[in-house]
Amino acid sequence: MDDIEYLEKRWAELAGKPKSKEEIEEILRISEKIALLRAKEHQVLTEELSNIGIKITSIWDLVNTKDKYLMAIPVLLKHLTLDYSDKTKEGIIRALTVPEAKGIAMQVLLAEYLRLPKEKENLRWAIGNAVNVAITKHDAEDIFPIVLDKENGISRQMFVAALGKIKTENVKNVLHQLTHDHDEIIRNEAQKALKKW
Repeated sequence: MDDIEYLEKRWAELAGKPKSKEEIEEILRISEKIALLRAKEHQVLTEELSNIGIKITSIWDLVNTKDKYLMAIPVLLKHLTLDYSDKTKEGIIRALTVPEAKGIAMQVLLAEYLRLPKEKENLRWAIGNAVNVAITKHDAEDIFPIVLDKENGISRQMFVAALGKIKTENVKNVLHQLTHDHDEIIRNEAQKALKKW
């Protein structure tokens, strides 16, 4: 969805500086185009959710609801693997950051994390946050390679937090290794996780 991302970038450029009348008009035009492209981008997802009784106009409706939506998890997992703008993909990831995804979402979340380029650190961090909610004891060893790979940077933070929920000797050993990580945030997260033992 390069069109949306290009428009969002241009909108951010214009919004971040003093605005002439022409720039304000361009911001408004861009905002309208983004809204239309997002509605089009969400269409298949919202239709599939509507077919199972979940009525939304945007993925962010799910992110912001207090209602439970277990039946939506398989639909969200399917759409997580599709080509969406980063903002929509983030919405899908955040909609999967719920206890209902536990025991269902891990493998798709991990595959998407590994598929995303490392420079998409915010999306990768959001996946770690979803993993922090969805992790089970059986998933812990699957995330060892992620947390131990320093090239994954700060996106590892919530994966490390997730390990703090699992009490096995292997997890404890990995957390101890991470207390010597080059990144202070990762070291602190590992130390915090170990305090739960």
